[in-house]
Amino acid sequence: MTTTQTLRLTEVFYSIQGESSFAGQPCVFIRLCGCNLRCTWCDTAYAHENGFEMTLEAILEKIDCYQCPLVELTGGEPMCQTQDACALMQALLARNMTVLLETNGTLPLDQVPEGVHRIIDLKPPQSGTLHCTDIWQGYARSWREGDEIKCVVASKDDFDWCVEKLFEYGAMGRVIIHFSPVWGVCHPQELVAWICESHLPIRLNFQLHKAIWSPETRGV
Repeated sequence: MTTTQTLRLTEVFYSIQGESSFAGQPCVFIRLCGCNLRCTWCDTAYAHENGFEMTLEAILEKIDCYQCPLVELTGGEPMCQTQDACALMQALLARNMTVLLETNGTLPLDQVPEGVHRIIDLKPPQSGTLHCTDIWQGYARSWREGDEIKCVVASKDDFDWCVEKLFEYGAMGRVIIHFSPVWGVCHPQELVAWICESHLPIRLNFQLHKAIWSPETRGV
């Protein structure tokens, strides 16, 4: 007897990638429902609950309609549905797609298929979430080619905290590192100054989709 894998989704849409080293490229977004965190500056709280169920096969059929080779799993937190999310990523890789996973950095990622570009959030104190030291020590032992780290900061204290942790986990200079300003809280000019003053291999990660559309707009 066979079983059909089903995931709980919030939305599927086609737009441009607004963040990461893939910023500016057309991308299909699969936003999974559910999250284990409640960050103070969360901009996708609507993905915390409710949603709708969709089989893996139906998701693949929908993605095929967009004829786009770049796909991202985001949330919410995709790894709250680890087994089925990983099965979906594997199926996308089998179709020769470039697969991105945006994850909040608080759950193990060892089951994520090789070849997936893991974009991992490092949550600073002002995010209001508890930093998972044990999880990050695990990441430090197994950085992969294609891994990227995203630090969303509200202040210089957040910036300095993230820099310290990135050195602690052996990420600085080893994986791509992005810093983003909390929208409407930290001015981009301030963040640019901190990055330049640090002389470290850090990239400014500006949320293009919020600059193009209203920050409250969904599905773009």
